[in-house]
Amino acid sequence: MSDLFSEPPPSSRRPAGKAAKPAAQPDTGATPAYDASAIEVLEGLEPVRRRPGMYIGGTDETALHHLAAEVLDNAMDEAVAGHASTIDVTLSVGNRLTIRDNGRGIPVDPHPRFPDRSALEVILTTLHAGGKFSGKAYATSGGLHGVGSSVVNALSSRMEVEIARDRAIWQQAYERGLPVTPLEKTGATQNRRGTQIAFVPDTQIFGTHQFVPARLYKLCRSKAFLFRGVTIRWACDPALIKSGDDTPTEAVLHFPGGLADSLTDELGPNAPCLPPSGRVMPHCPRSRWHR
Repeated sequence: MSDLFSEPPPSSRRPAGKAAKPAAQPDTGATPAYDASAIEVLEGLEPVRRRPGMYIGGTDETALHHLAAEVLDNAMDEAVAGHASTIDVTLSVGNRLTIRDNGRGIPVDPHPRFPDRSALEVILTTLHAGGKFSGKAYATSGGLHGVGSSVVNALSSRMEVEIARDRAIWQQAYERGLPVTPLEKTGATQNRRGTQIAFVPDTQIFGTHQFVPARLYKLCRSKAFLFRGVTIRWACDPALIKSGDDTPTEAVLHFPGGLADSLTDELGPNAPCLPPSGRVMPHCPRSRWHR
């Protein structure tokens, strides 16, 4: 009987005269230890800057304009709730966008859970902090429900906030999600109220991408169509309008007919004689369309 183990299997036989390859040596290089010290804990807004795609879908031009939509949605929430009627959107040189409403103004008093920080700072530096979870402050809302403003702050090289509330004006500045000035009372006002947020997207995140006037203007028009109770005042530095671009440098966007006006605007002379009679109610959980 042949000995199965007396010679190597056919697959391992070598032709005569060929030397065997040296056996692979184990890697003696230092391997990083995988222990408790290897576990990272990202705090505050650091996760947003490390992985912006998780929050705004990327770092391209579309993601850049998502920042504008988030701030504008917050202003629109005030309008839909019946607390604001006018929103100003201004695009300036340097990729600086300013959005201002005449709503209630973000609260500036100390937060009950964080007595040493204002509610404004908590909202702008903490994920999932806002007044849209329980329905007590807003019956309906858009945006990212508690992460919109803080994400915009995290991804901006500079954000300046001005609050007009309780007959006083408050200001605070942030850079890349961190406060760089204290919340300061800078003056008094008798009639003004609301929130103004001016921000510059961080080039470390978005590179050379810039706000496109035509895209922002279209966004403002769509928001004005959605809620007929709001007036959006658009302004853009003329230097930002390229040749051949018919985007206006100034415009007042107010559409009393709401979605019906949008239909007429899109279809022009082909619009139906009887536009939809449905409407969106600020405090109604659903919309009803009449046939």
